[in-house]
Amino acid sequence: MTEPLQILTQDAYSMAYQLLGKREDVLDVLQDAAAVALSHDSAPPRNSDEFKPWFFKVVRNRALDKLRRMQRFSHEPIQDETSVASSINEPQMQMEQIELKQDISRALSALKFEQREIVLLKDYHGFNYAEIAEVLDIPQGSVMSRLHRARMALRKILVDSRNN
Repeated sequence: MTEPLQILTQDAYSMAYQLLGKREDVLDVLQDAAAVALSHDSAPPRNSDEFKPWFFKVVRNRALDKLRRMQRFSHEPIQDETSVASSINEPQMQMEQIELKQDISRALSALKFEQREIVLLKDYHGFNYAEIAEVLDIPQGSVMSRLHRARMALRKILVDSRNN
């Protein structure tokens, strides 16, 4: 695998993991997506700005295919493989950071799949509206409205969980 594709695959791993939740499934999806990226005739050049959104779209589509095959749009908590920053020295702050990450993970898992993926693309992976529109194959205006609704739903889940 070429180096730029390898780096991009590492970035896409996080999104696929947050959508699928199982490492084995993610590795299958990424292997399929990388094979497509290396062999697809109409793929954008790997060194172009268009390649990253195109590749994430392939990863997303492969993840959706995997979910459909497994018939599970579950509400299992998304597990984040990143650790809390080691620069936090105070145990109380560490606990608060861990609890916040767990709350957000549970809230994301409670969202509908379509809401979860748009929040992940924008807020976790830093895609702009045009890139998200390309990945999801929807108009850019729809990205903005769906993202707004998804964030409002996420906020409601977080507020409700704090009040209970």
